[in-house]
Amino acid sequence: MRVLYLNPFSQEVSGPDESLLALLKQLIPLGVDAHLVLPQSGPQVPRYEALGVTVHVCHLAMLRRDMSAAATFFPARLARAAFEVRGVARRVGAELIHTNMEVLLEGGIAARTLGIPHVLHYRGNTLDEPRLVFDALTATWTALADHVYCISRATAAVFERRGRGRKVEVLYNPLDVAAFASAPRSDALRATLGAAGQGPLVGTVGRLHPRKDVETFVRAAALVAARVPAARFVVVGSAEAPVEVAYRRRVEGLIAEVGMEGRVTLAGARRDMPAVMKALDVFALTSRHEGFGRVVAEAMAAGRPVVVAREGAPPELVEEDRYGLCATPADPADFAEKILGVLERPEASAAMAARAAERARGFDARAVAATVRARYEALTRR
Repeated sequence: MRVLYLNPFSQEVSGPDESLLALLKQLIPLGVDAHLVLPQSGPQVPRYEALGVTVHVCHLAMLRRDMSAAATFFPARLARAAFEVRGVARRVGAELIHTNMEVLLEGGIAARTLGIPHVLHYRGNTLDEPRLVFDALTATWTALADHVYCISRATAAVFERRGRGRKVEVLYNPLDVAAFASAPRSDALRATLGAAGQGPLVGTVGRLHPRKDVETFVRAAALVAARVPAARFVVVGSAEAPVEVAYRRRVEGLIAEVGMEGRVTLAGARRDMPAVMKALDVFALTSRHEGFGRVVAEAMAAGRPVVVAREGAPPELVEEDRYGLCATPADPADFAEKILGVLERPEASAAMAARAAERARGFDARAVAATVRARYEALTRR
C-alpha cells in the first residue's frame, strides 16, 4: 500500500517527527510504501530515508494560532500547496494521504479531489481557544478527513465537546519501548548533562518555547537545591525559531537570577533519548496543555520517576500517584515538593517507576502500527 505522509516542518528535534519515525519503522515492514512531503529539506531527512521513505519537498501552508499577519495570503498559499501535494500524490500513485499534524489542510483537500482516503493525526495541545476558531477548525478537520487520530483522550475531547467525535479514535504516540527499557545508565553521560558525582540529576526535555514553561522548572530547581545541595538539573532541548531563541535568553537570565549557574545545564538537543532518560533520577515536565507528552511516556518506559503538570494529557498518562506525580501548573513550589518527595522516598519512588515502565508497554510502536495498518486497509477497501 502506497501512503503519502505530510509533515509541517523539518526541525532538528520535534515530537511529531519522532512519533512518525517510530510509526513508519514498524509500518514499512507491514507493506506500507511510504512517501513523505516536507516544506524543505532538513536534519530529519536522512533518518526518514534510512527507513526507506521517499522524501518530496513542496510548498506547504501551515496554520498558526495567530494568523493575523498572514491571513490575507493564506488562501492563495493553501491553494498552491494543495495543488502541489495533489501532483505528488498522483505521480507516486498514493492510495491514501496521512497528514501528520492538524496545522496542514492541503492533504485533506488533495485527497478529496483525488477521491482517496485521508487520515488526519491531531497532535495539537489541549488548549482549544479561541473557541469560535476551534469550532470552525474542528468542522473543517472532520470534513476533510475520513478518520482522525487523536494522541490522547484529552485531545479527543476537543472534538467531542463540539459533537464531532464520530471519526475520532484515540491513538497514543508510539515508542520503541524496548530501547528505553534496555538503555544502560552511564556515569559519563550523566557528567555531560551536569551531574555531580552520585548526586541526583533532575531533568526535563522539550523545545525551549514559552509553552514548555522551563522557567517553572528552573525556579523549582532552585527550591530543591536549597534542601538537596548535591542535586543537579538539566534541560534537554533546542531553540530554533526566533521565539525560542528569545526564550532561551530569558531562561539563561533566570538561571543567573536565582543563583543556579553551574547547577542547571542547558544541554541542547540530543538524539540518544533512551540513554538520556536512564541518566536521570527524576523526570519533570512543567509544560502547559500538552496533547500527549511524548517525553513523559519515554521517561516512564525508561523506568524513571515522573512529575508532570496537572493539565492537558500527562495526568492521563501517569494516573496521578499510580505511575507518576502531578503538580499544579506554573507552581514552582508544588513542583519542588513533588520532586523532593521522589528524592526523599526512594523505595516508594522506585515502585512507582516500575509500575510506570509496565504501563509504558501500552505505547509500544508495533501494536500502534498494527492498529494503523488495519485502519488503512479498512479505508482503502470502501
